Amino acid sequence: MAQAPVTAQGAALDRYCVTCHNARLKTGGLLLDQVDRVDVGADAETWEKVVRRLRAGTMPPQGMPRPDRATYDALIGWLEPALDRAAAARPAPGRPLLHRVNRVEYANAVRDLLAVDVDAAALLPPDDAGFGGFDNIADVLGVSPLLQERYLAAAQKISAAALGSSELAIPVDTKYQVPGDRTQTKHIEGLPLGTRGGVLIQHTFPVDGE
Repeated sequence: MAQAPVTAQGAALDRYCVTCHNARLKTGGLLLDQVDRVDVGADAETWEKVVRRLRAGTMPPQGMPRPDRATYDALIGWLEPALDRAAAARPAPGRPLLHRVNRVEYANAVRDLLAVDVDAAALLPPDDAGFGGFDNIADVLGVSPLLQERYLAAAQKISAAALGSSELAIPVDTKYQVPGDRTQTKHIEGLPLGTRGGVLIQHTFPVDGE
């Protein structure tokens, strides 16, 4: 373990932090006398904890000698830039995970590859969401046996539409329902100017017919 040169910040760290958090006392399981003070990036997780506790004023604990505000600021101003430099020198964006596409991405891929617009919401069940409602996170995009069946059924319909299969020539009844809370007092984008309300529907007809 490398030791930093004796500085005002290092002396303050020893006095107010290492005094409590060392291999002898093992306060909170934090051993600051065992971590590298020169290459803080080698123990970045530990030093991040120290910065958070210094900012919150919980280090040192109540009843122990505590530094003044200027010393707190000096310690934080010494540690944070060192951590930032270490992070910039050794970026760690995390481990990329292979994951399936969500419904929107699936529909976009079908459109880009086959020039067929599909309603993925009608073909596939809703995607799971996490971390603030995002539905494109690998950890929450699982694949169940039921979802596999829906993907296979969707692929059959999409491939038939892309090829103009004759099996699609049978009559199909499709109903479009306008939500009850959709305003009908304003102009709908895509409809003729001067009109109000109504509905604009984009429907893919896979084969010619009447």
